[in-house]
Amino acid sequence: MKRKMIFAVVLIQIINLSAVAQMQVGQGINPWFNKIPQIHNMALMPMSSVPTATLMAGTRLDAFDRHPTQITGLASGFLTDGVGIGLRINSETAGLSKNIDVQLSFCYFVFLNKEKGDKLSFTLGGHYIQNTFLRDDAIVLDPNDPGLLNSSKIQPNGNASAGFAFLRENKYYAGISSYNLIENKNAFMNSSWTNVAQRTYYFVGGYTFGLSEKCGLELSGASVFANEKAYAWEVGADFKYNKMFWLGAGYRSAGALKFDLGLTAQSWSFGYLCIYGSWVDAKTYTYTAMNNSIFIRKVFNEGRSNK
Repeated sequence: MKRKMIFAVVLIQIINLSAVAQMQVGQGINPWFNKIPQIHNMALMPMSSVPTATLMAGTRLDAFDRHPTQITGLASGFLTDGVGIGLRINSETAGLSKNIDVQLSFCYFVFLNKEKGDKLSFTLGGHYIQNTFLRDDAIVLDPNDPGLLNSSKIQPNGNASAGFAFLRENKYYAGISSYNLIENKNAFMNSSWTNVAQRTYYFVGGYTFGLSEKCGLELSGASVFANEKAYAWEVGADFKYNKMFWLGAGYRSAGALKFDLGLTAQSWSFGYLCIYGSWVDAKTYTYTAMNNSIFIRKVFNEGRSNK
């Protein structure tokens, strides 16, 4: 069903998403960061010494029409000892806006303590970004409005990201990364408008406690900051049993609770999560939003990883 709104009003809202107090589409915290924090910082590639491929997909029921959806694919591996490469493709839709971000990053790490496996890692990446306005889904009251002249539905752009991290495989990690290093103008929809890409900072961290030979507890946290009015954070814990099952819970700064569970079968991992909370207010309705998402990961050459 097409969303009923005036085209010009929608354009103003898009500009506000970039320039005022909201995160741009594609810049929130991925709900599966606790299982694959590389999604926000490619300097964490050394968390796995063998190639991996991951797919995450979900939707948020926090809108009456055109619910936000997100599909993310991530693959990484090492070219030589200490040098890795990662590819991330993220597609996110919210209302009438769609963002596709293709990221190719290189990673380099050195050992701080080779006996214990402590590493210092750096990453630098390039991005192809494509913003799309789903104009066909908006009802235009005046097709001859001068504001519609020279407007485009698709705006390609490029940018860069960088980050560093401290980590020990299967024990701890902590890192800071920055996206949109180049604060260039995105002349989306109209060349006369100034729509500057927000430089966005991420922090991710986690620590795993060995409770017994078969059980472990992993604490994790993430935050994203664009400006003093646009930021978010999340903390949580995952209980692992026998490296095969996990059950976790977390809390988001928007007042939402997250629950996730999953299993690992040989080189495959499967997970499901649900985020419940974040009140959505409207003139007539008030309800609690819900997020559902799935997680699939494949580990290649697992025997080498175990060694």
